[in-house]
Amino acid sequence: MNFNNIFSIVGKIMLLLALVQTVPAALAFYYNEPLVPFLLSIFITGMIGIVCHVKFQKTDDNEWTVRESYSVVAFSWFFSALVCSVPFLLSGMSPLNAFFESMAGVTTTGSTVMADIDFFPKSLLFWRGLLQWLGGLGVVALFIAVIPKVNMKGRQLYKAEFSGPTEDKLSPKISKTAKILWFFYIGATALLVLLLFLLGASVYDSFSFAFSVMSSGGFAPYNESVLPILGNPLTLLVILFFMMVAGTNFALIYKSVTKGVRYILKDEEFRAYVTFFILVSSALALILLHDMDYDILTSVKYAFFQTGSLMTTTGLMIVDYNSWSDAAKILLFLVMLTGSCSGSTSGGPTFVRWIILFRHVRRDIFKFIHPNAVKPVKYNGRSLPEETVHSTISFMILYFVILMVSSAILGILGLDLITAVTSALAALGNIGPSFGLLGPLDNFGVLPAASRLVLIFNMWIGRLELYTVILLFTREFWKR
Repeated sequence: MNFNNIFSIVGKIMLLLALVQTVPAALAFYYNEPLVPFLLSIFITGMIGIVCHVKFQKTDDNEWTVRESYSVVAFSWFFSALVCSVPFLLSGMSPLNAFFESMAGVTTTGSTVMADIDFFPKSLLFWRGLLQWLGGLGVVALFIAVIPKVNMKGRQLYKAEFSGPTEDKLSPKISKTAKILWFFYIGATALLVLLLFLLGASVYDSFSFAFSVMSSGGFAPYNESVLPILGNPLTLLVILFFMMVAGTNFALIYKSVTKGVRYILKDEEFRAYVTFFILVSSALALILLHDMDYDILTSVKYAFFQTGSLMTTTGLMIVDYNSWSDAAKILLFLVMLTGSCSGSTSGGPTFVRWIILFRHVRRDIFKFIHPNAVKPVKYNGRSLPEETVHSTISFMILYFVILMVSSAILGILGLDLITAVTSALAALGNIGPSFGLLGPLDNFGVLPAASRLVLIFNMWIGRLELYTVILLFTREFWKR
């Protein structure tokens, strides 16, 4: 393991984060709010970056291996959450709560320990929103996009951060792919900011909710989530539309815009994503109409928005769905298990993995009847390598094993069954709110310290799709 290679890049990422923190610092100055938390955080983050850059500057691309790539990505996300927690810490939070809030932001989970969000300075809440927006496409992807000459290690870093079953390259150069994705991400965010502002939101709220929606993060600068800016009915539709966009494969959208809409219409994952959303939302609307005291329009509004919010792992809310009937909550729980599309800012297993898994099961059923038949698993009309199928199955097994183990630990630590399972899933899938004691109106600060540590770990490994972090805990990874 070449630690020069690892901490040289980690140091550069720290310097980028120090630069980014000047934005909330400027906002704190504008609003006449405390500047010290941000200035001190910029100093600490910058010094860490400078020390790493000076001490570990002698890198060797010839010694760059897959281990270095996974280490860089895992450590970058962990240390990013650590240094970005300083403003929260200096604003009165405990060290654990500050780290929890920062990790929830970086990983776009959106779970919060803030009991009263309105109490905190606007600049700190803006930092929280900006943090989740940076995490939407990934801090390492940002590094690849803005730092020149990353060469082969850039490809390995990109693969370590986006380790899905399919690869979405938009250019032979991975740095150009990262640039294209970031330009699209920035452009979509800017468009949403403009639309929200034209619909009546303030400039501050427009940026805050655009960051939240496009990152699939869910942090809001108000206790009531998105409700305070819904004076114009069109605002709800715009937010729902952009949540669904954020849950769609960005590379697929780019290809559809530049080469024709057929790319997105023919994609099996996108079709499954949209079909599932419409069917579940419609079923939920019928359940709400039957079980709750809502009219038709209200049932449809609540059903479609909350299904879209949880399916894209955004976590914004317009109603306390924790008070809904069991049938409605079961549907929402199933939505939390799916995730959205690969290559998006959303968390969860993603639809492509569910498609591959179900087709593998269907093939096995077919082979019981025709044992000698050769029947490959196909996706988008192409036969998938068996290695891809096996890795998908392994991922799904590992995902649910981690979910069960973390749920059991939370149960042992004193949480009831519903709260333990749904909060473990909300953290692992980077969703945010859950059910039971931790519904959309509640905060995670009520949990025991050990429970918050479990959820921090789930957020970290969930955002990096399990393997990037799990590898660090295996003996084989550290063997020479």
